[in-house]
Amino acid sequence: MIIEKTLIDELNAEISINLQPEDYQPKVDKALKDYRKRAQIPGFRSGQVPASLVKQRFGKSILAEEVNSLLQDSIYKYISENKLEILGSPIPTKEDEDGGDWDNPGDFRFKYQIGLAPEIDVKLDKNLKFNYYKVDVNQELINRQIKDLARRYGKMSNPEISTEECLLHADLAELDETGIIKEGGIQNKTHVGIEYIKDQSTKSSLIGLKVGDSLTVNPNFLSDNHQNLAEMLGITHDEVHHLHSQFRLTVIEVKHLEPHELNEELFMKLYADGSITSEAQLREAITADLEKMFARDSDFLFKKEFARELTDKLNPQLPESFLKKFIALTNEKPLTDDIIEREYPLYAAQLRWELIEGKIIRQYELRVSQDEALEHVKDVLKTRYASYGLPMDDNELLTALAKETLAKKEEAKNIFDFLYEEKMMALVKENCSLQEIILPFDEFVHKVQH
Repeated sequence: MIIEKTLIDELNAEISINLQPEDYQPKVDKALKDYRKRAQIPGFRSGQVPASLVKQRFGKSILAEEVNSLLQDSIYKYISENKLEILGSPIPTKEDEDGGDWDNPGDFRFKYQIGLAPEIDVKLDKNLKFNYYKVDVNQELINRQIKDLARRYGKMSNPEISTEECLLHADLAELDETGIIKEGGIQNKTHVGIEYIKDQSTKSSLIGLKVGDSLTVNPNFLSDNHQNLAEMLGITHDEVHHLHSQFRLTVIEVKHLEPHELNEELFMKLYADGSITSEAQLREAITADLEKMFARDSDFLFKKEFARELTDKLNPQLPESFLKKFIALTNEKPLTDDIIEREYPLYAAQLRWELIEGKIIRQYELRVSQDEALEHVKDVLKTRYASYGLPMDDNELLTALAKETLAKKEEAKNIFDFLYEEKMMALVKENCSLQEIILPFDEFVHKVQH
């Protein structure tokens, strides 16, 4: 067997494999013998089928199977021994169709295209600068959180007239050009939170209403979130984009949530351990809780921004033509050239980041041990049980449950990927320059979501 690599350019190469009969014939002969032992052919007892008949009927397919198996083993062994960093899998060239005579087997010649991973040089030092976004946990945000918590444990009432803090249970019906309810138009019962409406004119028109009152509204002013508006109207997200009609809003019910007083009863509901006994302590606790919660969001945003910025900065080149061919060949469903062209940029961006991430992990010798993974899963399970009010103090049981989780291949992969990412982010924070930027809550949320 002769295997040779021909470099086409920095990102593409061709591997040729020349097989002689001595490379594959012993495997074929053994496969024919094994097949003869179990062959079931009418007129012959099991295991007594003539070897010549087995070869005549099945020799060609067995030859193809054994040659293919030999090729796969050989090419991946060659790639491993020569430490070739490839993308995707080797793709047979069309020349393989003329690689040999399957009816009269002798020498065979096969060629494969391979896409090579680009050289990536990652240097994590103070010259690399990234933004680290945090939320401005100010009094307004703390007040909003206290208000939400007080409402969560409040009481629902049904006032006669709506105020800004009321929730309207209403019927929305599409109108035609003359202002009459459109026959076959959109109609849906929904809830409208008056205080969340940003258009002041629409908000004002919904204050002072009672059951049975009706008015004409522009539905686009009821919510600036298209998905939320789609759910309110009972239509699809796409249909919202083509919505130009006015709607009749008829009040079915007026609801008002009376917030719970800020007293010891509420404090005990929020912090059952009795650690909070005053509004001042509640504010301190909520401040700490918000900062802890937003720290996770800040890390999430940092990971996203860091990956994007470093990928743009390094911009590793890829064997584009090879990868598009690889995508087309390996996809479960046939893909048109238009679909591949449209989806390739996203695929390429993800692949570039995976290559950079892998390079950082190898270059800085990051390791995640089985024990680290086990302790992480135990912590996660402990937190999960605690959230259900079920403290988990049995370490032996906790360890058994964690091992059971890690025994599942897909879950274990996700856990190890997460821990490698955590170690990489800690490395970046330690070695690179981070500039903290404090954002208002709404601006921060928009940045996380987009």
